[in-house]
Amino acid sequence: MLQELNFVLLHVSDVEKAIPFYTEKLGLVIEDRLPGFVQFKQPQATGAILALSQEGDDTPSENIELWWLVDDPDATLADLAAKDVHIAQPLKDEPFGRTFAIQDPFGNKMYMMKLAQHP
Repeated sequence: MLQELNFVLLHVSDVEKAIPFYTEKLGLVIEDRLPGFVQFKQPQATGAILALSQEGDDTPSENIELWWLVDDPDATLADLAAKDVHIAQPLKDEPFGRTFAIQDPFGNKMYMMKLAQHP
């Protein structure tokens, strides 16, 4: 029987190069680290949420999308842009909420979203 999702694993070509992006720019905390592997968590969350494994090349996966919930997409976008994070998609209002997308140093796309309030 399933208990809970432990983490999502992204393959990158250089884990050490990826760590500053995920810690300094996104604010994740390293939970576990082995050669060629790092596991992150969010400071306010319990358990790991994302892991990176040093495998493959710098070709981003087209088969996965990461979606992060944020309180204020406009402020989050401004903060990430000030940290020189690549903005892959500008702010956009969708029926489900306000979103924008960024890319990590390996081209993996991640969306930031605030869910719309529906009556």
